[in-house]
Amino acid sequence: MAEKVLVFNGISDVAISKLKEAGYQVESNDQASDDDFAADENVVGILLMMYPITGEIMDRFPNLKVIARHGVGYDNVDLEAAKERNIVVANTPGANATAVAETAVTLMMMAGRLFDTDKRGITDKKAQAYAMTHRGIQVSKKTVGILGFGHIGKTVAQLLSGFGVEVLAYARHDKDVPNGRMASLDEIFEKADYVVSTLPATPATTKMIDAAAFDKMKESAVLVNVGRGPVVDEAALIDALKAGKIAAAGLDVVESEPISPENELLALENTYVLPHVAGGSIEAFTSIASTAADDILSVLSGKGAINQVN
Repeated sequence: MAEKVLVFNGISDVAISKLKEAGYQVESNDQASDDDFAADENVVGILLMMYPITGEIMDRFPNLKVIARHGVGYDNVDLEAAKERNIVVANTPGANATAVAETAVTLMMMAGRLFDTDKRGITDKKAQAYAMTHRGIQVSKKTVGILGFGHIGKTVAQLLSGFGVEVLAYARHDKDVPNGRMASLDEIFEKADYVVSTLPATPATTKMIDAAAFDKMKESAVLVNVGRGPVVDEAALIDALKAGKIAAAGLDVVESEPISPENELLALENTYVLPHVAGGSIEAFTSIASTAADDILSVLSGKGAINQVN
């Protein structure tokens, strides 16, 4: 029987075609439960969306050689378990950078100007009252703090160049910032009109933006998160938004996804929330799938991963 690669329903046909042309059998399902990862010794690769992959699931596939994440984040894969089993884990850095960066700029405007509150105010008296007493801020000529200055962070800065902003960038290593400079977290929290997080969720970044951070921010500041939800202490964010410690938030990601309809963030007048769709443009979806398939084929051909993370 042909070796198999598991993919998720709805993936771009580009990835499926590449895998099939290389001689692999492609099996697709929702990747929504453990049952979608049934034991199979013929599985050698997984092209994974968001479902958590543990060592127990990996053990169902004794010949599994590579897990390629459909996206940049890989916090849903147990990297240590994969390493112990000699399974390569790869991601797709940069493949959706433009789509996510465009979303970040959109969230800056939507949240910063409270446009969603204005829209709801057409039929909702509570939203109308809030909009009448809270005026949003422009992006132009503002100070923008960007946390994480990789592919996405740099693209956010590039897109903002026409707005005449000053960028304060935070990263593990110094980077060239054409329309600004590197800065510490404290300086960004204290000076930025917009704080934009593009950070992944790691032990070092989890709850990096916490109650102490919100206490340092301007009351007019707007938080935007297009990285990972756990980077922000959600309870502290809700408290800060309700207390007026910051003006607004624009979020593509939250702490627990998919977001619950009961999540209090959805009821706040000064918060604009998307359901983790920043990287979901047609162009990005095709690019990510193609890049992930290339990584799987590279590993299976013995050449090693192009974008290995473990």
